[in-house]
Amino acid sequence: MFRFRYMALLLLAFALEGCTCCAYLNHMFNAERLYDEAGELRQARLDSVPDETASSPGLEERQKYDKVIEKGSRVLERFPKNRKRTAEAVFLIGESFRHKGEWGKAIVKYDEYERYFADYDSMRAVEYQRAYCLYRNHEYNISRFALEPVIESKNHPYYFQGLNLLSLLDEQAEFPDQAIAALEAVLADTAGTPFMRGKAHFRLAGLYFKIENWAKAREHYKAKEIDLLSVRERQTAGEQSAECLVNQKQFLQAADEYKALYKNPDFEQKQPDYLVRLGEVTLLAEHYPDAFIILRKVNTDYPRTQYASRSYYNMGDYEQNQTLNYDQAVIYYDSSYSSQNYNEWAKKSRELSEALKRLIAMRNRNDSLSKDSIPNVDNFFGTEFQIAELFLFKLSEVDSAVARLTNIIENATDSARVMRATYARAFIYDEFKGDEDTAEELYKEIIEKYPGTEYAKQAQVNLGMKVTIKTRDDEARERYLQAESLWTVASEVPLDQMDLVDSAYATAFAAFDSLYRDYPDTDAGVQALYMKAMYFQMDPERGDSTAMVYNELRSKYRNTPWGKQAAMVLDHRLSISEAELGRLRKRVEQSIEHIEQMSAQYQESINKKPEEKKAEVKSKEDEILENTYNSMYDFE
Repeated sequence: MFRFRYMALLLLAFALEGCTCCAYLNHMFNAERLYDEAGELRQARLDSVPDETASSPGLEERQKYDKVIEKGSRVLERFPKNRKRTAEAVFLIGESFRHKGEWGKAIVKYDEYERYFADYDSMRAVEYQRAYCLYRNHEYNISRFALEPVIESKNHPYYFQGLNLLSLLDEQAEFPDQAIAALEAVLADTAGTPFMRGKAHFRLAGLYFKIENWAKAREHYKAKEIDLLSVRERQTAGEQSAECLVNQKQFLQAADEYKALYKNPDFEQKQPDYLVRLGEVTLLAEHYPDAFIILRKVNTDYPRTQYASRSYYNMGDYEQNQTLNYDQAVIYYDSSYSSQNYNEWAKKSRELSEALKRLIAMRNRNDSLSKDSIPNVDNFFGTEFQIAELFLFKLSEVDSAVARLTNIIENATDSARVMRATYARAFIYDEFKGDEDTAEELYKEIIEKYPGTEYAKQAQVNLGMKVTIKTRDDEARERYLQAESLWTVASEVPLDQMDLVDSAYATAFAAFDSLYRDYPDTDAGVQALYMKAMYFQMDPERGDSTAMVYNELRSKYRNTPWGKQAAMVLDHRLSISEAELGRLRKRVEQSIEHIEQMSAQYQESINKKPEEKKAEVKSKEDEILENTYNSMYDFE
C-alpha cells in the first residue's frame, strides 16, 4: 500500500513538472513566433522606406511586439531560475522595445541583460543595440561611451555597424571630418561585406554633399556597391550625383544623367520629377529650344499637376530674365497658377505675374508721360522709383533696379529724390550684389554730397566708420537735452529763494523758445513748444498765453504726442449725448429696483417665525456623494 502511494506521488510530480515545462515552452514558442511575424512586417516596411528613422511601426506590427513583451514577461515571472530562458526573454523584450521605438525602455532591458547575463551569446548584439538606442534617445555622449567595446576590435560582429554609428555621432556633434574618417575606415577595411560597403559609400557621399565637396560626393554616389542598396537609396544616389554635376556647372552631363534616371524602369514613379528637372538643367545649359521641347512635354503628359505648374514657372522665368518679354512671361506665370494653384511654384508665379502686370502698367504710363509736350517730371520719376523697387524686391532683377535708379540720379531735378536713389543704389551694391568696393565708393559720395542728412549718417554706419555726422534732428535733440537740464536745475532751487527760481525757469524757457524757433520741423522742436505751454501754465495769470500755445500745438502738430495732449487739455469739457444720458438713467432705475427687492427679502427673512426656519432636507436624489476611494488599491 505504501509503495503504491509512493509511486502515485512520483507520477503526480512528473505530471506537474511536465505541465510547467509545457507552459514555459508555450510562452517562449509564441513569443518567438510573434517576434518573427513582427520582423516580417518590419522588413516589408523597410523595403518601401529604407530609412528606419523616416518610418514608424504600423498598428499590427506594434501589437505583435506588445505580445512578445507580454509573453517574455510571463516567462520572467514564472521561471526566474532558468537563466538560459530568462536571458532569451530579456533579450526579446529589449529588441521589441527597440523596434517599437521606445528607446528608453529598450536601454533599461539591455542594461539588465548585461548585469545578469553578460556571459551569454546575445551580449555582443546588446552592446551595439544599446549604443544605438542611446543615440536615438539623444544621449550622444553616453552612446559614444557605450560604443567603445564595439569598435575596439575588428572581431566584434557589429564592428562595421559601430563605425557607421560613430560617424552619425560625429555628425551630430558637428564634426563632419571625424564622421568622414570613421566611414573611410570602413571602406579601407576589406573585411566588410559589399552591402555594408555600399551603405558606407552612401553615407559618405551624403556627408561630402553636405560640406559641398561635390567631386568626392559624386565619386561615392557612383560606387559600384551602391547597386546593392534599395531602390529608394539608388534613386537618391542618382539624383544627388546629377546635382553634384549641376553644382559644378557641368549642365550637359547632368542632363544626360537625369535622362538615364528618367528611362530607368525601376524609377518609373519619379519620371515626372526627372523630366521637369531635365528641362531645368537643359535651360541652365543654355540649350533653350531643347529645354522648351522637354518642358512642353511635361505640360502635355502631366497637365494640371504640380509638374506642369513648375514647368510653366521655368518658361516664365526664361521669358522674364533672358528675353525680357514680360507679356509672354505673364502668360506662362498665369498658366503655372491655373495648372495647380496650391504648390510653391504656383504661389511664386502668382506673385511674379502680379508684379509684372504692375511693372507693365507703370512702364506704359511713363512712356506716355515722356511723350507729352509738357511732361510731369515729378510723376515720371516717382513711377521710376516704384519700378526700381518692383525690380529689386518682387522680380529679383538687381541690374534692372540699378539701371532705373541711375536714370533717376542722372536726370531728376528733385534733390531729395536723387539723394534717396543714390543711397538705394549704394545699398544694392552692398547687400544684393556683394560689390563692397563699388558700395564703399558710392557711400563716400553720399557723405560728401549730402552732409548733415540721415542718408550720410547711415552711410557712415554701413561703412563701419565712427558716426560724426549730425542731422537737424540730432542737433535739435542735443539742444533739447540742454534746455531740459536747465529746467531740472530750476525745479531743484529752494522755494524760499523765489527770485532765483523765477530766473532759472526764465532761462530754461528762453532755451526752449530758441529751440522751437530754430527747429520747428523736428520732434525736439515740437516738444520744446509743449514745454513753453507748461511754463505758462505755472502762472495762473498767463492763461491766455497757455491756451495760445496749446492751440498752436493742436493745429500744427495734431498727429504728434504733444499735439494730442494739447487737444485733450483744450477739450476738457465732458460731452454726453441724449442717448447716453437715457441709458445711464435706465441703469440707475434698475439698480434702485434691485436694491428694493433685496431689502424686501431681507426683511421677510427677519420677520419669519422660528418654527418656519427648519433646515430643508435634501432628497437622496439631490444628495451628492463624494467618493475619494482609489480603486487601484481595491484589495479583497
